[in-house]
Amino acid sequence: MDEEITFGPRDAVLLASGNHAAIVIDVATNNYRVKKVYLDQGSAVDIMFYRVFKELGLEDGQLTPVRIPLVDFTGPPINPEGMITLMATIGQAPKCRTIPVNFVVVKQPSPYNVFLGRPSLNALRVIPSSLHFSVKFFTPGGIAEVHGDPEVARTYYLTLLREQEKVVSQTTSLEPYIPGDEARQLGTQNDIEEFPLRQDRPD
Repeated sequence: MDEEITFGPRDAVLLASGNHAAIVIDVATNNYRVKKVYLDQGSAVDIMFYRVFKELGLEDGQLTPVRIPLVDFTGPPINPEGMITLMATIGQAPKCRTIPVNFVVVKQPSPYNVFLGRPSLNALRVIPSSLHFSVKFFTPGGIAEVHGDPEVARTYYLTLLREQEKVVSQTTSLEPYIPGDEARQLGTQNDIEEFPLRQDRPD
């Protein structure tokens, strides 16, 4: 592979990158675009919150039991509802990757919808830069760069600072995805958007 992943002078440094907010992106899964996906290099598992699990139209019967509790998550150990494997797409075609993600589903309040932990980040071979508020990774179409949303990250970072426990955002969670109207869809404040994937081009 001739290309190399680098961050340099040509990569924009956002004004918001001066704070300690995490990188927060969008991910497409189960025919929806899920917003407020927190890239958590400190997490040993990929986590989906139960309210999002239900909003995606999934049922408890699809969960595989998980007997090991999560520790050091928000305090006391948490017993997961179970685990489900979903295909998740990161990036925009043609520079995107689709991988299977083993989501551990938990009933826990959080301003985020999903935590992508080390399993997914390592599978994608993601190279993050908090300074540039983005991640880069290789795809069949070339190097993809996915930018975080600094306003979303800053808002929820401040929420976590103010509150002892994470709180659930009360915004509407679902909105149909309209092909050909990408800019408008990505600019909404909703959490999850319908996102039909091409069966002939999963990547």
